Amino acid sequence: MDYFRSFGVEVGQGKYHEEAVYGIAMVYTVLFNDISVYLNKYDLTPAKMNVLMIIKHQGKGRLRQAEIGKRLMVTASNMTRLLEKLERDGLTGHSALAGDKRVKIVKITAKGSKLLDQVWPGYEERLKALAGRLSKRDQKTMAGLLQKWLENLPHR
Repeated sequence: MDYFRSFGVEVGQGKYHEEAVYGIAMVYTVLFNDISVYLNKYDLTPAKMNVLMIIKHQGKGRLRQAEIGKRLMVTASNMTRLLEKLERDGLTGHSALAGDKRVKIVKITAKGSKLLDQVWPGYEERLKALAGRLSKRDQKTMAGLLQKWLENLPHR
């Protein structure tokens, strides 16, 4: 089945910009849905999983709320709601930065860290299985093209 045509994208008409953008959007939707099904077993969403991974691995267990939002490219209000859910679930906690109570430091809890360790092997297998629909060479090419594209897009 030609997925591009099924969404009204005019394939082969020289509109590669449409094929590229719609193609990425369609791939994102398929990947998001597949990963979501796996994470639902652990009462997680892709957004919650990403926050926990960023705090644990990039922040070494603690990170400023604004930095998490910047890395995930989400608005401050969406980040606040997401962190409230994670804290309510006992997966994160927070404190004020010493000397500046306006800055919130978010920490992963032992429960959050343990859950992340439990979820990760299956999550990694899902990523490998999904990416494995392409050859290693194509995966490398795709990663390079996406990196190149991201470097040339405006970031807000």
